[in-house]
Amino acid sequence: MILFTSTAWSAINCLQAPTLESPSGNIVTVSNVQQLHQAIDNLQANTTVLIQPGDYVLNKTLYIQENNITLRGNSDYCDQVNLIGQGMEQANYGNVPHGIWSNASALTVQNLTIRDVYFHPIQFDANADSPTLYNLRLLDAGEQFIKGSSGGSLGTGVDNGVVEYTIMAYTIAPPNTDHGGGTGYTNGIDIHGGDGWQIRHNLFKNFHTPDGSDHLWNPAILMWNGSSNTLTENNVFIDVDRAIAYGLTNRSTGTDHYGGIIRNNMIYMSPGIYSPTRRANSDALIIVWDSPQTQVLHNSILTNLNQRLAIEFRFSTTGSQVRNNLSDADIGSRNGATYSQSDNLNSATPSMFINPMAGDLHLNNTASTAIDQVAPLIDAMRDFDHELRPLGNNADIGADEFSLIYDLIFEDGFE
Repeated sequence: MILFTSTAWSAINCLQAPTLESPSGNIVTVSNVQQLHQAIDNLQANTTVLIQPGDYVLNKTLYIQENNITLRGNSDYCDQVNLIGQGMEQANYGNVPHGIWSNASALTVQNLTIRDVYFHPIQFDANADSPTLYNLRLLDAGEQFIKGSSGGSLGTGVDNGVVEYTIMAYTIAPPNTDHGGGTGYTNGIDIHGGDGWQIRHNLFKNFHTPDGSDHLWNPAILMWNGSSNTLTENNVFIDVDRAIAYGLTNRSTGTDHYGGIIRNNMIYMSPGIYSPTRRANSDALIIVWDSPQTQVLHNSILTNLNQRLAIEFRFSTTGSQVRNNLSDADIGSRNGATYSQSDNLNSATPSMFINPMAGDLHLNNTASTAIDQVAPLIDAMRDFDHELRPLGNNADIGADEFSLIYDLIFEDGFE
């Protein structure tokens, strides 16, 4: 589940992630930026760098080259430890192009903020496998917020990543300058050739570029270049040009993505965010392109007439399924895509949901066309709040199983 607290920086509040156990083993504690850089420069494998609360204006990117390293803010919240770059529009970034850059396996980053970097808050080289990112706040990045690079051939990249309870957001809007890839070149998570990623309980906000940008359709989550078996569940997306992309291009050999599940996500766009021309050229908020055997299950989507489609299949998608999704736009296909579908409802309205402007697409009790309408699916037996869906034809369409009491709390800090 996702819960929001009231403490914030620039009105971007932490998600209330479950508290972690205290660190153990080899621990190096730092309380200023000089100590932090010294700790990184002298890292040994199997070490936790425990960072005391405060602002740390980085003098250089934190390069992680040893395995089994943990960078952890000494707080249960994401906003007490702040790693700060030179600015997402500051081309003279010196030795701080990124926040953290790793070529080692099993890096864990917990309980902190990274903001104002020119390129990537967190960058992984290929084969820096099994990273875990937990209870983070990543704000105002010049390009992709979490980047997993390719090893040079299709399907070689960073495997088995986990991203949980992490905010990826622009406090106002993406940068309007060209950082090398064209204007508007950004994503929340961009993984090349990664297998087995799990992306859950995160918030993505304001990944919307203006009409004049070079890049108009950046997915908040982009898994491609031979990625496979991604699980994307229980996330919230607010005002993003695309929410989730499994695959992006049509590969002549292999597939751009394979398998995986997209389930229990809540996606909201503000009315009027797109011009008529932008809408006419749009595709969908969830795209499955050149990704066979992919399941799209129990998502709730309000496009508010900004997008032509809620979900689109394209290129090779043999064996894919789209079931029990709730939206205000159609499901479509092109370029020979095939899929099976059942029990999707495309007549959603804002009044069916608790607080749609905050991305809260829990059902109101008046949402009779979505409540108690379908059988639960074996791969989506629990809803957005991890509540068990009832057996028989008594489950609800979309991400939320209606309840008079639910655990997810949205507040105005994201407005």
